[in-house]
Amino acid sequence: MGSCGKLLLALIFTFATKVLCEDDTTMGPMFIKEPENKVDFSNTTGAIVECTARGSPRPEIIWIRADGTAVGDVPGLRQVKGDGNLVFPPFRAEDYKQEVHAQVYICMAKNRVGVIHSRDVNVRAVVIQHYATEAENEYVIRGNTAIVKCKIPSFVADFVSVDAWIADNDTTFTAHTLYYANNNNYGKYLVLPSGELHIRDVTPEDGTKSYQCRTKHRLTGETRLSATKGRLVITGGTSLLKDQTKNKPWYWMIELNKFLEH
Repeated sequence: MGSCGKLLLALIFTFATKVLCEDDTTMGPMFIKEPENKVDFSNTTGAIVECTARGSPRPEIIWIRADGTAVGDVPGLRQVKGDGNLVFPPFRAEDYKQEVHAQVYICMAKNRVGVIHSRDVNVRAVVIQHYATEAENEYVIRGNTAIVKCKIPSFVADFVSVDAWIADNDTTFTAHTLYYANNNNYGKYLVLPSGELHIRDVTPEDGTKSYQCRTKHRLTGETRLSATKGRLVITGGTSLLKDQTKNKPWYWMIELNKFLEH
C-alpha cells in the first residue's frame, strides 16, 4: 500500500475513533430529582422547589411557565438559583402576588443532546389567617356509640386536621390509636383518620367528661386546641338498630382495620 493509502486509512481511523468517543461521552438530560406535582406552603415558612438533572454535557436548568415563557427573579418573592432550585422566601400577607404564588411552573433541563420537561408543578402559597376550631356536643342514647366531631372552618380545612382528642382528665387520644377501658378487649375509644372520636358503649359516667380536639396545620406544623369542649348528652330509651350494630365487637374490628390501612 502506498503512503497515500496509509494516510487515508489513518485519517479514517482517527475520525471514527473521534465519533465513537463523542458517542460514548455525550448523554441527554435525565432528572435526578423531579419536582412534585403539587407544592403548598404558607407565607410564614416559604418553600424550596428542587430540580436536578444529569447528563453530558451538564444540563442547564431553566424554569418556565406553562406557556413556555422563562421564569425570572422577583425580589423578595421568588428566586431562581444556579443549582436549579426555585425558592419562595417567607413573605408578608400584603405582598402576596397571584402570578407568583398561585402559578404552574415547569422545570426544563437541556444540553446540546436534548431537552426534557418536568411534570406541571402547581405552586400554591397560603396566607395564614386566624381560625378557631370547636368540639361539638353529641347526643347519644345510653349504651350506644357516641361520635364526637371537631368543627374546622372551611377556609383551612385543606390544611388543618385533627391531631388528637384530650379528655378533661388530660388523657390524650391520638389518631390511628385504639384505646381500652375496663379491660374491654374491643376498646372503648377510637380516633378515626377523619378525626372523629368514637366512644363505645356509653354510660352515664361518660356524660360527666368533656373532650377537646387538638388540630395540626400541615404547612406550619402549628397545633392548637379547640375553642370549645364537647360533651356527651346521654338520654335513655331504646337503641336504634344501626346504633346497636356499632356496639358489636365485629363492627369495631372493621373500624380498626379501616384506620390501620391509613
